[in-house]
Amino acid sequence: MSSPSRSALAEVASNVDRTPGYATLLKPFEVVGFWSAVALPFLYVPLLVTGPNTPGEQTALVTLVLVHVAALLLGHRHRSD
Repeated sequence: MSSPSRSALAEVASNVDRTPGYATLLKPFEVVGFWSAVALPFLYVPLLVTGPNTPGEQTALVTLVLVHVAALLLGHRHRSD
């Protein structure tokens, strides 16, 4: 059994690029996602240095990680062309 040369996700991603209005609608979200993914790790430092001792700090750390993952997914296709 042979697998296709491109994954279904790659096929969808290539179709999005050809969608009319892609640059005007989705590009700003990719830019914000990319730069958020770059900046968010700096917010981890105070929590990791002191340690997440209280439930509020633990919740903040988990929330930061989840937001960071979302930013990585949103901004992973950003290229400054």
